[in-house]
Amino acid sequence: MPLNVHDNTEADDLRQRTQYSLVSVKLVAPFALGWWIAAYLLDAPLLSTAAGIATLGVIGGIALHHFQWHLAARVFWLGATNVAVALASFVTPPEGHMSFIFIATAIGPFVIFSPRTEKLWFSVMLIAPISLWFVGWATDYSLVGYFEVSAEAADRVLSPATAVTLFGTVLFVIAYFVHVTRRNAQSLREARRQAEQSSEAKSNLMRSVSHEMLTPLHAISGFAEFLHSDAKAGRNVRKDQLEEYSAHIMSASNTLQLIIENIFDFANWNAEETSAETMRVSVHACLNPVIQRFAGALSNKTVTLDNLVRDDLNVVGNPIWLAAIFKQLLDNAIKFAKPGGRISIRAHTKDDETVEIVFKDDGPGFPAGRASAAFAAFERLGHETGTTAGVGVGLPLAQNFAKAMGGLIVIDESVSDGAQVRLVLPMAAAE
Repeated sequence: MPLNVHDNTEADDLRQRTQYSLVSVKLVAPFALGWWIAAYLLDAPLLSTAAGIATLGVIGGIALHHFQWHLAARVFWLGATNVAVALASFVTPPEGHMSFIFIATAIGPFVIFSPRTEKLWFSVMLIAPISLWFVGWATDYSLVGYFEVSAEAADRVLSPATAVTLFGTVLFVIAYFVHVTRRNAQSLREARRQAEQSSEAKSNLMRSVSHEMLTPLHAISGFAEFLHSDAKAGRNVRKDQLEEYSAHIMSASNTLQLIIENIFDFANWNAEETSAETMRVSVHACLNPVIQRFAGALSNKTVTLDNLVRDDLNVVGNPIWLAAIFKQLLDNAIKFAKPGGRISIRAHTKDDETVEIVFKDDGPGFPAGRASAAFAAFERLGHETGTTAGVGVGLPLAQNFAKAMGGLIVIDESVSDGAQVRLVLPMAAAE
């Protein structure tokens, strides 16, 4: 086992033992107080002293746990309990069966100490109650020389109290472990479910990526092979043919680049911190470079883009993330717009608190009732086997960026002609 995994396992075990101790010491507290009250009513000073030792041990254990001195807390309260039970068993008749409580204190080390990393204290706290019980048995509990209460009182009062204490603590330990076991089993089931989902997502990613990356790669290699064959055969390539082949290669290269960028962005988002510095960002200034980047794709598809965003709108956000959102939304709009169609981008303020940026295309739109599914990773909404490139991470990534900036992306399902996507972000205060 690697060292770091081993260390983590031991640390988790100690944290669990500490939690058991915190729960156990709080359970013992009312029993200790109950014994103190019973001893007072029986007018048994030494029994009261024993109950007081147990009570002070419990209080000290809780206090030490509070100050993060967990080992000292466990040793203190369990040790005090053993001393209290020993004293109580020596000053009360055997009919009270006080020594039976040693069974509960002997179980304690198995619960609150690690036999692997705390061998010394585990051994000491296990041997202590066993040794004290044998001392009492060997001396017939006559070390003090007299009993503070009568045999009848011990039989009628102390014996039932001992049974309640013993069975109460043991049954609680069993019940608590059953509860923890069920909780851990539920956590394991949830972890398994998440692992299965992660495995399925990875499989979907590999299937989608392999398909979507092979398409532009085939185009690049195919047209490059045409050019290579013509050059090798000594044939002159016509200018218009050269332009056509080059355009196809550039288009496929751009598609491949976008796919790779999306995959890297999505992977980095899931692996890194999702906080970044926000500032005042001009929507117009952030959008223009993105539009220029897609000028070739717009021209190849003869799609007209109407940029209706004013240059006086500013939002609170991260310029890199905002540009990434624009890239995803515009890329989707171009992919699904009709050849020779139209895309519009407009923006306006809303309630003097937010800015709404709307991307509208004249493509097929989103399937009825399935718009929300578009934000699920690797979801293609039926385009898995179509000709439109993509791996299904663009909108989920854009939504993550928007939410990290205090905004939201909403798909407008009321639009029947094409798709309309609204990006809502906090409006920057006027300078």
